[in-house]
Amino acid sequence: MADRGHDVSVCTAVPNYPSGRFFDGYSNRSNRTERWGKILIHRAWTVPRGKSALSLFVNYITFPVAASIKVLLAKARPDVVFVSQLSPVFMVLPGILQKWKTGCGLVYWVQDIWPESATYTLGLRNRLVVGLLNAICGWLYRRADLVMVQSAAFNDMITRFGVPPARIRLLPNTAPDSYRPLTPEQAPDYAALVPQEGFRLMFAGNIGESQDFDTLVAAAVLLRGREDLHWVIVGSGRDEARVRRLVVENGLGERFHFLGRHPEEAMPKFFAHADAMLVSLKDIPIFALTVPYKVQCYLACGKPIIASLAGEGARIVNESGAGIAVAAGRPQALAEAIAKMMDATPSRRHAFAAGARRYFDNNYAADKVYDILEQTLEYAAQYR
Repeated sequence: MADRGHDVSVCTAVPNYPSGRFFDGYSNRSNRTERWGKILIHRAWTVPRGKSALSLFVNYITFPVAASIKVLLAKARPDVVFVSQLSPVFMVLPGILQKWKTGCGLVYWVQDIWPESATYTLGLRNRLVVGLLNAICGWLYRRADLVMVQSAAFNDMITRFGVPPARIRLLPNTAPDSYRPLTPEQAPDYAALVPQEGFRLMFAGNIGESQDFDTLVAAAVLLRGREDLHWVIVGSGRDEARVRRLVVENGLGERFHFLGRHPEEAMPKFFAHADAMLVSLKDIPIFALTVPYKVQCYLACGKPIIASLAGEGARIVNESGAGIAVAAGRPQALAEAIAKMMDATPSRRHAFAAGARRYFDNNYAADKVYDILEQTLEYAAQYR
């Protein structure tokens, strides 16, 4: 939006995802305000996510309060507020206060479905608590002028709260321009980090409970006999220590390569040294509605994809012709899919790769997605 001539400022938290601790150089006393290109960033006081359910809960409730105080004290009068609504849904509260204070337009972009995301992440079972969360979520969603969803499957989860269908728009994830097909020769500096022999199956992103590494490790056990298979993991997360222990306990230490967290702009260069990319989510009903962001990134880089997913994510992998999708949480099916990809002819893998990039260009190209976003924000600004 800034590159398109709009004046953009951001209110966010002190960065601590997914590790659960503040990034180097950032704290509640350092870099609370900074400029990134044309964008002014304000960081609200933050309690880091940590590694326990309690610290995650405290993190969830801190941002809405701290950011709301910033909004109330600020003199800014925006035309429209755009809330990238991940978790928790309460993060929309500062946007609501800004709308009340200045009369600006208000748009949510829903990436996580609440309250289901909370009931799963925090293990909530109490009917009274869940009922209260439902009521709060409904009230919050109805405050928006427009609600954008990252998947068409989200629509029913928003209309159930009394939001009219006419106020819902589809805004899928895209991928930055840096995500493009690269050959290994175009990323020579990363060859030393990734095995240069055998079949490299790469997973990129957060290592958390939602990504279902239990199924991945179980599939690796079933494929123990394929000595040329390397599991390359680029990323980190709250569940990483447990996953590393699980790998060692199953005697797979030499098969898994944990490369740690790297800047997003480096991802296409890592992908250049992969034979196929891997995406997985647990077999949870709300996950069947979502399309993981990494799917668009894999498609943009023209890489064959193996998916352990349900619902929308699996549909896109199959529809695109980019790879093989199997049901979530099924180690045997995943192992068979990986073996099938490993045994595919070079021409078949090339067809998967070509289908991936073609589908991205037709459905998720950045210019198309940003056009939708810009038009929606300009429309919502008329609510002033």
